[in-house]
Amino acid sequence: MSVYRGTVRKLGLEGGLWALVTDDGRQVELIDAPDALRRDGLRAEVRGTKRGAEVSVGMVGDTVVVSGFKAL
Repeated sequence: MSVYRGTVRKLGLEGGLWALVTDDGRQVELIDAPDALRRDGLRAEVRGTKRGAEVSVGMVGDTVVVSGFKAL
């Protein structure tokens, strides 16, 4: 399990996806993000399991299966 801090963004790729732009500039696609996390511009700390080898529709970076979060 990893922890990521950054800003949630709604990206318009392939019908839309949710990503976290981390404080160090990386993008991770959020998989199974709860509705409360799906707020464009929300600063958050996200806990989840990284799946770097998984191919996704968005292809914006690693994918993270969200297990929890807190707004910052």
